[in-house]
Amino acid sequence: MAKRPVRQAWCRWAVAALGICMSLQVHAEGTLDKIKRTNTLVIAYLNGTMPFAFVGDDKQVTGYTIELCRRIAEEMRKDFKLPQMQVQFMEVDTVTRFIALDQNKADLECSTSTNNAERRKIETFTVPHFFASVRMLVKANSGIRNWEDLRGRAVVVPRNTPMVKQIEERSKVRSLGIRIVEVTYNEEAFNSVEKGQADAFVMEDVLLRRYLLSVPHPERYMVVGDSLSLEPYGIMMRKGDPEFKRYVDLQMVKIIRSGEIFRIYDRWFMKPISATIPAMNMPMGYLLRDTLRYPTDKVADE
Repeated sequence: MAKRPVRQAWCRWAVAALGICMSLQVHAEGTLDKIKRTNTLVIAYLNGTMPFAFVGDDKQVTGYTIELCRRIAEEMRKDFKLPQMQVQFMEVDTVTRFIALDQNKADLECSTSTNNAERRKIETFTVPHFFASVRMLVKANSGIRNWEDLRGRAVVVPRNTPMVKQIEERSKVRSLGIRIVEVTYNEEAFNSVEKGQADAFVMEDVLLRRYLLSVPHPERYMVVGDSLSLEPYGIMMRKGDPEFKRYVDLQMVKIIRSGEIFRIYDRWFMKPISATIPAMNMPMGYLLRDTLRYPTDKVADE
């Protein structure tokens, strides 16, 4: 009779160990294996980041970065003989994009994520597909033309973006006393300036200029200020899966070497974005063009 508790304890240990092993197996499953098993690629995106990622008039997710990721998906179908592979889209915000990748709910994040040292501690990036400068959108009659003009004023910034720290540092160094208000979505930020709840919307200039294409009276606003920083955008992936990163890197290099990236770029920056939104008329910058000559995922802060 004395052996029964020992036997029961051993059984409980065996069950627990089996559960741990199964959990480790699931966690250890590579992204490519998961895609093959589920026959599905999940793309996370920040909606409203036109022309990079947004929901079009036809209710389909589209944009410059989305098109690059669709090209990668097409190659996956061919390389892994998955002709019926589905591409699913998951809308995220500036916080949940990291959670979606870390919890294995999304495989790629395709919109406007900046590749910087802090983020590389938790995620990984492929070759940059755009370089943006951080500036600010203000009302034309506000008198604000540069960062020193923000002394004692309020600025609005998307939550969990590099701009928060950058503004804090600039404000501290120059003793500007800038009050920072963080919001979840870009639309909230723009609306705050429009309604007079904030004096400036700090963001990458390309996204700020996008808003001026769709507002009723663009002449009432200006994008101003010296460049606060340079932001390299890259497709973001979960850290710790080198096989998947190598595959995505290879596909990006193919898109670049074939010249397809230049055609995709022109489609979104030199032609009308939609039937109602005109072209941004932004030729590819020299920094991106030079980077694409020798594609690498390395950026200036490494």
